[in-house]
Amino acid sequence: MSTPPATAPAATTPRRHEVTRATMTIEGHPLADVSLAGWAYGPPLGTAPVTVVVGGITASPFPLGDGRADEAGGTEPWWPALFAPDLIDITQTTVVCPCWPGNGSTWQGFETASAGLSVLGLADLVAAWLDGIGCTTPVTFVGASLGGMVGVAFATRYPERCRTLITVSAGLRPDGWGTATRHLQRELVRDGLRNGDVTTGMIRARQLGMLTYRGRIELDTRFGSFTPGLDRPPVADYLDFHGRRFAERFPVRTFLFLSEAIDRGSIGVDAHARRAALERVTADTIVVGVPGDMLFPWGLQVELHRELQAAGAQSSLWTLDSVFGHDAFLADQEKLADLLRGARAFGSSAAAAPRPRFDGVGIEPVRELRIGMVGCGTVGGGLLEMIDRQQRAMADRYGVRFRVTRLAVRDLTKARHPLADGIPRTTNALELVSDPDVDVVVEVAGGTAVEPILTAALAAGKPVVTANKALLASKLADLGVLAERTATPLYCEAAAAAALPIIRHLAHRADEVLSLAGIVNGTSNFVMTRLEQELSLEEAVADAQARGFAEADPAADLDGLDAAAKLSILAYRAFGAWVRPDGFPVRGIRELTPADCDLAESMGCRIRQIARAARVGDALDMAVEPMLLPAWHLLASVEEEYNAVYLKCASSGDLSLFGKGAGAMPTATAVLGDLIDLAQHNSVRWPVPQAAALAGIDGRPATARRHYLRVTGEPHPGLDRRIDSLVRRAGLTVQNRASRGAGDTVHLGYIVSEGTAATIDAVRHDVARLARVHAALTLGVHE
Repeated sequence: MSTPPATAPAATTPRRHEVTRATMTIEGHPLADVSLAGWAYGPPLGTAPVTVVVGGITASPFPLGDGRADEAGGTEPWWPALFAPDLIDITQTTVVCPCWPGNGSTWQGFETASAGLSVLGLADLVAAWLDGIGCTTPVTFVGASLGGMVGVAFATRYPERCRTLITVSAGLRPDGWGTATRHLQRELVRDGLRNGDVTTGMIRARQLGMLTYRGRIELDTRFGSFTPGLDRPPVADYLDFHGRRFAERFPVRTFLFLSEAIDRGSIGVDAHARRAALERVTADTIVVGVPGDMLFPWGLQVELHRELQAAGAQSSLWTLDSVFGHDAFLADQEKLADLLRGARAFGSSAAAAPRPRFDGVGIEPVRELRIGMVGCGTVGGGLLEMIDRQQRAMADRYGVRFRVTRLAVRDLTKARHPLADGIPRTTNALELVSDPDVDVVVEVAGGTAVEPILTAALAAGKPVVTANKALLASKLADLGVLAERTATPLYCEAAAAAALPIIRHLAHRADEVLSLAGIVNGTSNFVMTRLEQELSLEEAVADAQARGFAEADPAADLDGLDAAAKLSILAYRAFGAWVRPDGFPVRGIRELTPADCDLAESMGCRIRQIARAARVGDALDMAVEPMLLPAWHLLASVEEEYNAVYLKCASSGDLSLFGKGAGAMPTATAVLGDLIDLAQHNSVRWPVPQAAALAGIDGRPATARRHYLRVTGEPHPGLDRRIDSLVRRAGLTVQNRASRGAGDTVHLGYIVSEGTAATIDAVRHDVARLARVHAALTLGVHE
């Protein structure tokens, strides 16, 4: 029976409602002399919509306090931020809060041998109490932590009684780590019961719990480490305070009972049973999770949201960004209140008819990703510009808002992009790693001096996005291993081919890559295009520099070093093999002249600097070199500063990507793409770097291929015949030939049949010794 108060008190003063039953059966357990209690705020039952509020294990049934906070023994409110006119309006809504068993509710034998109920049984007890107090209309159920799990169970077992469900830091099930932690807590308390010192057992259990309730970042920021000169770690007093308060205020049996209820709780014994249970849910559901929650990790919130959607329920997933971890719903409740306002969680207090099955996708929240940027030059300015220009599009498409919250630059006085005005700056980039207002470190400064910053960020668990090919060329394997060890995302799309999403494709591929070949240096490709237009190498480089495509010192581009660094990164992703740029042949384009381009075109080919890698048995054939390509080849048509990568795959065949591979905006595009992947939790593993044998090195067989031979010398009737003879003597044949005369100099071009590098080098050496020959050059032909 229900025993409501005789008179209606003020809205913020709770009224006790008790229901007694002689017997009940919950989850197969017979209960006798049952007393179920709870409290109500606001209008009397039956006169207004009803919201059920249930907290975690230690939560009292007084989210707004018991009205006696100023008196001795009074209870402070623990969730006041949620009670506002645009959230839970206490003047228009009846708020009911059931008591946990042992903390207001009880039954015969609870203190000695309580039944092993799960969250499903707790949901049954809540339903029985609501029945007993005369609450018959569909309710809004707001639950946090254990209360959220009970809310999910309530919505599955009593769908007609749950109109809206809001869960905060909860899930469909506990995970193994949380279960292990709670088991240790219970064992500490039971040890105390056995040895007569239950207070110490409760203190230690709470202290262990505090390390899972609060976020790692908060504990590190607030308490730091055990430095010399201290008798105790700074965190010790904090743990002692919470441990003692818990032991003094909370019933032992209630803690053991509720802790075990979490670990026994699972909506369905398997996937089929879980889906069948969730298909009964008709409530509009809002799932709120904290990425730094260790007790109910973010993955459990995502699982709950996706399972609800898959079962046809109306669900939306919202991110509460907070350093406070699991306790964010208490310690950051103002932020939670703002989030629920944005979600329109309490937008309508009118009773609603059951919703039809939902077959779409739930509304997604817009969450903020805060960026600490190392460097703010042309690429950094481009990123700021793209973030500003596409802010609304990013929110609409991906549910994320990016904001640069801090800059690390070498010179604080140097003028930066106008969009950098007002952003705090520092010359110590390591400060970004420990800054709680930085979620991800973006490095666009370049150079190898930034290695300690990236290493520190990954070691601290802070994601890294970098465009630094120079550093990655020598340290990617080390950084990749560190990223795996700390389970921290590392992104580097901009370091390979700027706007081309080649690393993303290789990271997410389902097929085996047999070979890759690409034009990955825009400067060298621009120069080659100008050589085809009869400009000298010097003139072509000057044109590239004038257009901003080449550095003042273009050596890394012309000598193939930049392309080699990128090939090292691509091969690591494509084949799982780590080969440093100095571990494979690298050749630049300085030897080439407009005559080579003319001869190649006369034989139906074009010359491009190619970065290539392919499997040859158990070895890799890797190189960066200028090569002839048939005019029909995709890479032959790539001109100016554009890049392209061409893949041969075992099952899907030939694939290609084409686009701008250099410049501020293309590079900023790649960085922004990595940030989008991070925001969507779209990160993949870095493979354990494998040592790779190289074809043609260490006794491995070299790959045979056709070659281009160019001979420059004085015109002579017998020169062509002598060259042909030397080619035949080496066991090769001339398959195509062309010539170009320029006064007293003639250029002869040949395409020679397949042979090894050693064979064609011997031919070139013999040709160079002929009379009237000034120079001889060979290039490979890429088929």
